Amino acid sequence: MKRPHPRPNNSWSARLALCKKTRLVVLFLVTFPAFLPAQTQYAADGTPTGLEEEIRWRVNRGRYDSASENRLRGTAYSDIPASLGPLAPNQSLTVAARHQSEDMAKHNVFQHATVSGSAYYDPTTQPNPWDRMKAEGYSFNYAGENIAAGYGNADAAYVGWWNSAGHRANMFNGAFREIGDGYYYWSASTYRAYYTMDLANSGNHCFFTDTLFYDANRNGVYDQGEGIAGVTVSLLVDGVPFQSLDVSTAAGSFAIPIQTISNGAAVQVILSNSTAAAITLTLPRDYLNSTNITLAKGGTQVAGSFTPSANVRNFGFRDLSPAPTIVPARLVIASSAPGVCLVWPTKTGLEYQPQWTTNFTVWNNLSSGFLSGTGGSITNLDTTASGQPPRFYRLLIRAL
Repeated sequence: MKRPHPRPNNSWSARLALCKKTRLVVLFLVTFPAFLPAQTQYAADGTPTGLEEEIRWRVNRGRYDSASENRLRGTAYSDIPASLGPLAPNQSLTVAARHQSEDMAKHNVFQHATVSGSAYYDPTTQPNPWDRMKAEGYSFNYAGENIAAGYGNADAAYVGWWNSAGHRANMFNGAFREIGDGYYYWSASTYRAYYTMDLANSGNHCFFTDTLFYDANRNGVYDQGEGIAGVTVSLLVDGVPFQSLDVSTAAGSFAIPIQTISNGAAVQVILSNSTAAAITLTLPRDYLNSTNITLAKGGTQVAGSFTPSANVRNFGFRDLSPAPTIVPARLVIASSAPGVCLVWPTKTGLEYQPQWTTNFTVWNNLSSGFLSGTGGSITNLDTTASGQPPRFYRLLIRAL
């Protein structure tokens, strides 16, 4: 068994109702705001394999609660922080890690230095791990690398790194915010299974990131093969859809850059099922506990909320405050000269924003801002509806 080797560091709910001229409401649907055209999917996180994502999940669980990690492993290491944000996947780092693992395996060597005869890098001009990261397009401020060989699975490789001070320091370095894991198997080599972990940060980039999976075997951890693809993860920042979103990969990985969100903003995390069938997700709440949620086809749910701080750090599901319970209000719509009258019951502690659309893409506010619930009913008159094409209405609801 080859010992691992480190490289030193360089909610809202909504009711949708249809009103056509004098006809009463004929459709009620619990839904969420449609994504705005300006939203774009983040792509730099790439597509880790299940094994690579399994390593990232284990690292991120340990970073969240190192005391619990010590208890699980029967250790008492005190050289790492008590809690850190999760590491986000990065495709450039992943490719650099994969190539190093492949080069080591095919040339039967075990080293951080770029392999002589590498199929990907020049060992003379690109000798270091950070040179390989840069060659793959990653602009780093600070970087490090772990390597291991001979371990039979992802968990064994991670535990080997955990029990080595240098590797542990890399995995639990608060300056690192992105990770790329690379695995390569070559039966003709001495150790056969080769693992590389590249860690780094770039500028002030930070992320909301985690792993979407279903714990099918109920062992309390993510195992390769349990990832859920096709879940759209989006953010509402102070009630407004954020510019970036992501869709989970087959391994369940995703990341959304959040460095442009202002400190102190209220950020809600929205999960939407864009697959063709209902799905069940296992969302971690802390080191040991998780919650299963089921999303119907096209279904949407608030996972929780967080507030960015002055510190540049990543956030994940374990950092979220639970989503408030919001009961949808029955929106009653009727013709009322000179327009359309909307009436709905309210609750204190909630705010309401009526909107209309003609195409389900562009939504227009009917009030200048969110209206505070009073415990009674609110009436809102759409005076611009007369003589116009049929309009569709919805009611956005959020907690104070």
